[in-house]
Amino acid sequence: MISTTASDPSGVTDAIAALQSGDVYVAPGVQGQAALTEALAAAVPGDRTIAVVVLPEDADLGTVYDLELLDRLSERVPQTTVVLAVGDDLQAGSTVIDSNDVLRIANENEAAAGGDTQSALVETVNQIVEEAPSSPGETAGEAGDAILPLVIGGVVLAAAAGAAIALVLRRRRAPKAAATADPLPPAIRLRVNRLRELRVDYANLRGDAVAAETAASIDTLASHVEQLFVRLDAKAEADQVMLAEAEYADKLARLVAALEPDYLLDLLTRPDLWDSPQERVDEVREALAGLTTQIVDNIKQVNARKGLLFQVSLDSLIGRSELRDWERQFKDGAGE
Repeated sequence: MISTTASDPSGVTDAIAALQSGDVYVAPGVQGQAALTEALAAAVPGDRTIAVVVLPEDADLGTVYDLELLDRLSERVPQTTVVLAVGDDLQAGSTVIDSNDVLRIANENEAAAGGDTQSALVETVNQIVEEAPSSPGETAGEAGDAILPLVIGGVVLAAAAGAAIALVLRRRRAPKAAATADPLPPAIRLRVNRLRELRVDYANLRGDAVAAETAASIDTLASHVEQLFVRLDAKAEADQVMLAEAEYADKLARLVAALEPDYLLDLLTRPDLWDSPQERVDEVREALAGLTTQIVDNIKQVNARKGLLFQVSLDSLIGRSELRDWERQFKDGAGE
């Protein structure tokens, strides 16, 4: 029987407590707990920089969004990089290495290991150690990313756009095993990565029902976008991929602009500073829901070997001059 804190059946609370004095936590009841703990303890560097947590496969039941358990761990443990296995699902996050890189490493090793969680975790730790900055004060952003602090439209900060744009410029090291080309075109990957970053901002706004709903909706949208292009890559002709890229590079950039902290998040936290705040909030929520529905329809069309149809417009967002300014700067920075 798995022992967990009564108020936290996921086991995250127990993991957080254990990681205050160690770098490895394997939940009681996980198959091969002792051997797995020993193997992971030998893999981690022991300098309190990397934590590895293994939870049972049902630990994430009841979570609101993907990576919620990883976020809770990362916020409360002293290690700067966290590798998490929920059953055989590997996740990773870091404050000193590009989180998109460490998550990619974890996912690719999960796929390559074919269900061998111990091998996947050990290889993930090894690759993250290689990826770590060469000096304690150096972060992934300092290692070569430049973020240009521009003021855009008087509303949405260019720093946020720069952070998103920088994702494309970061070095992508191929892992030792199962290196595959990303089925998402660079322009789409840029938007999806930024969506996943923004999802965390909304999830962290505690006590706000709209923010929690938005976090879950962003996560759903990002996952569906990835599924669309994965399936297009496998099943569709090249012209369909190009058509989808052209359609969604624009619409996702427009939606990302509306979801930035200086727009929707600010509307939720300081509505008194905006004209027609509820109208603006409703516009963004409708755009997010409408775009997600269209992408699901497109996935069904791909599965049925039908041509893609695009029926959703973001006219309400297009009409906001501050969002048009942000989108233009976003594209300029990405070289589009």
